Amino acid sequence: MSKNTTREKILQRCFEAMEVVGFEALRADKEVLNLNISKGALYHYFPSKLDIGYAMVDEIIKPMYEKKWSDLNDRTEGIANSIYELIETEKRNATEKKILRGDVLYNLMLEMSGVDAKFRQKLEEVLELQVKILQKAILAGKNCNEIKSGVDSRSMSYLLIGQLHGCYAIAKTRASKDVFTSMVSGLQKQLIDVLYVNDPSRNAQRATVASA
Repeated sequence: MSKNTTREKILQRCFEAMEVVGFEALRADKEVLNLNISKGALYHYFPSKLDIGYAMVDEIIKPMYEKKWSDLNDRTEGIANSIYELIETEKRNATEKKILRGDVLYNLMLEMSGVDAKFRQKLEEVLELQVKILQKAILAGKNCNEIKSGVDSRSMSYLLIGQLHGCYAIAKTRASKDVFTSMVSGLQKQLIDVLYVNDPSRNAQRATVASA
C-alpha cells in the first residue's frame, strides 16, 4: 500500500500502533496528532474507529496474507517443497519483536470476532482467502503424487493455518522466539509424516549442498 496520501498515512500509522496495543486500545486521535494531521482529517476519512478497522483488514491485512502464500498460486508441481519452504521462511523470519506482537490476524480474530459482525465477516474473508490458496495447492499436490491421496484438502488447510496461529499464540505468551522455532519445527515434522509422499526437507538439504 502506498503511503503518499493523508488517508494512507493515517491508516498505516494506526495499523502499526494496533499491532502493538490491539484494536480496542488503539487511540487513532493520538496517532494522527503524532503525524501532524488534524482530528478533522481523521474523521473526514474515517467517521468511526470501526471504519479504520475495516480499512485495515481490507487494505493492509488481506493483501499481507495473500502475499504470504502467493508462491503456491497456480503451481502444478513442487507444491510439497513450496509449502515446506513457506513455513521455513515463517520460522526463519521470526524476530523477538514479532513474537511479542503475535500474529496480527489471530489477535484480531480473538479480539473483534465477538464484538462486531462486520469486522468478523472481514476477518473471515482473510481466513478463507488463505484456505482457498492452500486447498488448491494441496489438491494439485495430490494430483502430481507429492501429497498423500487420502488427505482432505480443506481440512488440512484449516489445520495448517490454525497450527501456525497456535505457534504464535503460545510463543507470545512465553515471550520466546525459541519456543516458536521449536513449535514450527514440530509442525514441519508433522506435515512430513502426515501430508507428504516424500520428505521435502531432504530436497531442501540437497539444494543447499548443491549451491554451496
